[in-house]
Amino acid sequence: MKNLLNLFRKSEKFLSIAAFLLMIMVSIPASVIFAGEPASETGQKEQPVKHLTLDEIVVTDEAAYEPSVTVVGEKTIDKGKNTTIPEVLKYEPEIDINRKALIGDTSDTLKIRGLSGNRIMLNIDGRPINAAGVQGGYFIDWSTIPLDNIERIEVMKGGSVVKYGHNAGGGVINVITKKPTEKPTFSFYSNYGAGEDISYSQNYRITHTYKIGPLGYSMAASYQKADEFLWNNDYEAQNYATKLYLDMPAEATLSLGAQYTDVDRGFAIQNRLSDNPDDPKFSVKRNPDYPLSLGESFSPGQGNITTPGPGAQWEKTKYLLDIAYKQPIKNAVLELKAYKNREQRDEKNYSASWINPAYPNGKLVFDRTVKPDKSYGGGGELSLPFNKNHDLLAGIEGKVIATGGQEVHYVDYKYGTRGAVTNSSGQTSHLWGGYVQDNWAAAESLLLTLGVRYDTYKATEEGLGVEKSIEEEGLSLSATGTYKLAASDTLTASIYRKYLTPSPPDAWWWYEGYMNGLYTTPLKMEKNDALELAFNHDFSQKAYTRLSLYHYKIDDYIKRYSRPDRKRGCYNIDQVKLTGGSIDGAGEIMSWLTLRGNITWQTSKKEGDIMDTAKLTDELEYLPEWKGMAGFDLKLPYQGATFSGRIRFVGEQETINNNKLRELDSYTTTDIELKIQVAKRGEIGLYAENLFDKQYEELFGYPMPGRIIGASAKIGF
Repeated sequence: MKNLLNLFRKSEKFLSIAAFLLMIMVSIPASVIFAGEPASETGQKEQPVKHLTLDEIVVTDEAAYEPSVTVVGEKTIDKGKNTTIPEVLKYEPEIDINRKALIGDTSDTLKIRGLSGNRIMLNIDGRPINAAGVQGGYFIDWSTIPLDNIERIEVMKGGSVVKYGHNAGGGVINVITKKPTEKPTFSFYSNYGAGEDISYSQNYRITHTYKIGPLGYSMAASYQKADEFLWNNDYEAQNYATKLYLDMPAEATLSLGAQYTDVDRGFAIQNRLSDNPDDPKFSVKRNPDYPLSLGESFSPGQGNITTPGPGAQWEKTKYLLDIAYKQPIKNAVLELKAYKNREQRDEKNYSASWINPAYPNGKLVFDRTVKPDKSYGGGGELSLPFNKNHDLLAGIEGKVIATGGQEVHYVDYKYGTRGAVTNSSGQTSHLWGGYVQDNWAAAESLLLTLGVRYDTYKATEEGLGVEKSIEEEGLSLSATGTYKLAASDTLTASIYRKYLTPSPPDAWWWYEGYMNGLYTTPLKMEKNDALELAFNHDFSQKAYTRLSLYHYKIDDYIKRYSRPDRKRGCYNIDQVKLTGGSIDGAGEIMSWLTLRGNITWQTSKKEGDIMDTAKLTDELEYLPEWKGMAGFDLKLPYQGATFSGRIRFVGEQETINNNKLRELDSYTTTDIELKIQVAKRGEIGLYAENLFDKQYEELFGYPMPGRIIGASAKIGF
């Protein structure tokens, strides 16, 4: 293992050169073949192998065992009290979950190979869901992505696929919904759980699909509600989604989608007499009815006004609209897409007597409407098979990442604030990208994918409020090969250079830090030179194991910074290296017993962090060196019943708080569940999460609740 990792590190100096030369070598014969022979009648040849860099969580009743498939059944999405995608993925290797609250955390909570939400692209049916991420918004608010009507979830770890750019440096999560068929479908799911510190957690989902002649449609709705565990952190959300599919002339299809989400949540109030861990009052509760916890703040934090008091809350509404048109042209397929986002938050804060003794608890001191996302975009993609062995993919996309600023309705300045809180018009960033990719079945057992992508980024003068715009561009290169060594052995290797464009909040934070004199350097794009390896061995049709290794050398790593004196900024760390790997597997040991498990090892090293003047750490925060999962699924001889269990281990983590390095203890949690079929169309379940009532934290200062016990029911036809 050590020799292989050393090889990874030594290879980083010639990663980009090798990728470029390999593309040239392969593109020459490809261009000759393309010009020589016409495409076949079908235009497609079944690829002999699949790249192991793509994991699919397949939503089916029966388990599947394929080299490129991470196997979970539909019961995994319906497992326990799962309400978000991070909860579904928490057992997967190379994925880390860090939450302030077990229920209702609307922030970025998921990382892939140590890279967080601003480096992950989330799509639903090819439509990007990432938000602008400004003014207290988040790049991915998982609370607005319900687990409704899902056919499968694809997880692409890393940035080897040139189709995805701008923010897709860490990975891509594609959610594919069920398409309507001529046989109508209906499903209803409900879940109710409670624990010693949570009075209730409710989750209800309903879906329906149907196709009548040329017109098909799908509808989904969900509702979640949870009692507060942290002080004032209650949560309620509802979602409605519909999609229309229309068969057009010449075998074309048109789809129209709309989604509405409403999320109400309370801001967690700090339940410590001090926010300094070195102060003895840090461990003293202000309210004995809730656990010790740090709190949240309205963004950007500006003194008393934005420090939550009793009743502090927001109501977020989000609209997602999209349209897609797909047209076959002989053997090729042309697809055009466009989308639009609209997000609004109505925020209110109330006074706290311990913050300002002249005020009672609960007096309105702050009221505003924030419009953090008014983004829109679209693009086109052409898939062109040729010479039976090649599939050429070319596309272009444009995005306008925009916000509408804020409207301030009321501010009580006597309560206390830092500076004026005024109306604003928002920001705008323009991103364009184009890509070309060739999937080449070079032999029956060899698949090569070569790609190139060009990205541009511009934060406009109006958006930043400065005289000079921030403009960047980058050329990403990628080469991936998968070779079937034997009937049961498959090897995938990827080598690539990926650029990551700054986000609107990155640009704004950079300007704040620049004006405050924290640094004088401009903000640059990230550049990741990467090498990835994956090896899969099938013991049988129902048992496999997989080894994954990766090494990233990221130049100009984009990092945000916030100081205790409330000065903040965004800057580039000279270099960050991420190295890791995992082993995972699953197998049907007996007809009634399936075992699953994985182990992940990961490490990081940074160089040239100009803001870490005290040299507190040379590693990234919240990156456990070791994590793992072990589980089983047991078929019981009664009514199709199954009993399953999962044990999850997460190693020690580090973070910086109050200018000191803090450590989070490792933890192990155990979840179990019993499900019983009712007739042919129904199912009931009982579950216990955190069975042994483990006390742990995923983020420093924010405890997780203890044991939760609940029941679920599902019916579908």
